Amino acid sequence: MKWDILLDMAGYYSTLSLICFGGVLASMPDVHRFIVEQHHWMSSEEFTRLFGISNAAPGPNMMVVGMLGYQIAGPLGAIVSFGALSLPSSFVAYYTGSLWHRMRDRPWRMAVQAGLTPLTVGLLLASGYILTMSADSNSWPAFALTAAVVVAAMIWRAHPLWLLAGGAVLGGLGWI
Repeated sequence: MKWDILLDMAGYYSTLSLICFGGVLASMPDVHRFIVEQHHWMSSEEFTRLFGISNAAPGPNMMVVGMLGYQIAGPLGAIVSFGALSLPSSFVAYYTGSLWHRMRDRPWRMAVQAGLTPLTVGLLLASGYILTMSADSNSWPAFALTAAVVVAAMIWRAHPLWLLAGGAVLGGLGWI
């Protein structure tokens, strides 16, 4: 068993659990950096493929962490990575939740929440950028399709299933 890899994953994910704002999707650029660029445990393409599979499956978007851990270190890797990411922040949330609720009208709490909103949006945009660069490689039609999907989703509020169906048709025709 690769105990050093499990310890690396446990330390990384438990730290990320305590500093991550915006959920697992917002932390994907740093997870990509840690797994692909720093440790070379998998390629960018494999990372993107696992991310897509985990988001296509029913269930929480946090499944990507378990899938990455499984790919790196097997079933124990999935358990360690999932537990390390979920347990520390769950304990903090459990023990500070009532205090946070009691402080709901305090100016400092409103300032913290107002400051975390653009941070979370920026992290989500960074996730989209990392995944786009990994998935689209150097294909200009794929970049154009990604840009069109972003515009359609943000400006026209197109339903994601229609966008997925359009991408599937273009892929089926061999255009991308």
